[in-house]
Amino acid sequence: MLRLLFEEALHRGNLALIETLFSPDFIDHSTPHQPPGYAGVQDYFREIRTGFPDIQVILEDVITEGDTVVARTLWRGTHLGTYQGSPATGKTASRSLIQIFRLVDGLIREEWNEGRGLLEAF
Repeated sequence: MLRLLFEEALHRGNLALIETLFSPDFIDHSTPHQPPGYAGVQDYFREIRTGFPDIQVILEDVITEGDTVVARTLWRGTHLGTYQGSPATGKTASRSLIQIFRLVDGLIREEWNEGRGLLEAF
């Protein structure tokens, strides 16, 4: 599920896939300004793809227990477009992120994450 999310939706821009992987009432607890549901995730992915068009997310570790999936991911990309209001710098960002997902009926319902933001990762 996560590999599909990152490779197809984030890397390739197939944002319609989000509606098959996420619950319609998805909440990202680590990003309080992100609207809930599909639109919030799609907007976030669009923003990343605009700011870092070559973004790559590598799944380093995935641990599943019950309805919880924990992933340690490595995010790399070049800041070539506006991201979170910051104009392109041409710098390469690299960050490690711990993401915790809670699934309900096989769909991603909630997320929490720990790690630096992409603009802090130069």
